[in-house]
Amino acid sequence: MILKKLFQPRRHTKEFHIFIDESISFQSQSDNITEKFYTGFLVIPTFQLKDLYNRYFQKIYHSHYKKEKKSVNVSDTMNRLALDIVKPFLTNAYIYQRPTYHKHDTTLDNTIMQQVLMLQSYIYPIKRIIADLRQQNLVVNLKLNIYLDQTNLNSQLESEYFSCKLLSQIIKNLGEENNVFFTYQTCDSKQELGIQMADMFVGAYRKQEKYAANDDNTTLIPFNVTSMIDTLNFQNQGTFLKLYGLVSLTMKGPTKKDLTTFKKFLKNELDSDSYQYPKRNNFNTIRAKLTKAKNKTYQEEFNRKLVRILVSLNKSLTKIYGNKLPKAYIKNLSQKYNRNNCNRTIANMQRNINKLQKIQLSIFKIFKLKLSLRRFNKQLDKLL
Repeated sequence: MILKKLFQPRRHTKEFHIFIDESISFQSQSDNITEKFYTGFLVIPTFQLKDLYNRYFQKIYHSHYKKEKKSVNVSDTMNRLALDIVKPFLTNAYIYQRPTYHKHDTTLDNTIMQQVLMLQSYIYPIKRIIADLRQQNLVVNLKLNIYLDQTNLNSQLESEYFSCKLLSQIIKNLGEENNVFFTYQTCDSKQELGIQMADMFVGAYRKQEKYAANDDNTTLIPFNVTSMIDTLNFQNQGTFLKLYGLVSLTMKGPTKKDLTTFKKFLKNELDSDSYQYPKRNNFNTIRAKLTKAKNKTYQEEFNRKLVRILVSLNKSLTKIYGNKLPKAYIKNLSQKYNRNNCNRTIANMQRNINKLQKIQLSIFKIFKLKLSLRRFNKQLDKLL
């Protein structure tokens, strides 16, 4: 077996650059109301970049760079010329398109939503790019060098890790099992011609859609484009929900331990759009503590603290399980703390837990449940 591995032929590696840029269309320029969000991806073999850069620089800038030429500021003729130059060197081109999501507020939830949608706009297309390149190159390793305009990542997250570095890690995870290797970097479009080409591409796509809406058949893109349209049906998108949980935790300031736990919990999950359910939710630890607490309910101060903890725990479980709560679940526990009432509250809490035992939850809610139980277990440990 060892000799067989030693003499196996080495897999050939094909290397590509992926250039990414964005564009936005507006319902009304006068009102500045956004309508659609576009992300463009150009996949180009790395060995052809030097020739492409030379030709692009000569034709677009006439070998004398002055000011960056962007799709929004150039004529249709110039826009088409830029893409004609790219065409012979191009492997694949993709557009990810979704409606813009805008609530007219500056709440934390809206900020989280915008951040998640930004991450999602890169993850889904890169998954598709990996699948297509793998189908075209079945028996080789793939190395993908991803270049993203740094202005695209005007992240609303305070932590740098959970903006570009998070995206980098997610992208890496997507290819680990497929012999796909990545480099990832953000760059200034003024310094990177590949980003300028992606800008010309996504801008041309946006213009074509606008022309088509007015029955104008003007064509600016001279090559085939794989278009991905996202309707933002959040409830059916597992990856979206997982990302929302991660970004939400990050922006609401959890402890480093919480983030470490969550990252472990998400391992191998971000490349799947389906929910996964555990067979049972484990309440054994807290159930044992409630049994132990029954032996101490003769102390009024103990009872008062215990009842307060149990009422808080019950509210937390009610919120996590939401509309999945069974009908017989007792939502409002008694806050009286004499011995009889305290024992009744313990018994009701135990009944509630038993009823929740087999209810299935999503990945994110299971994580929230674990955090909640861990917090209340610590409180009970101090009390007991």
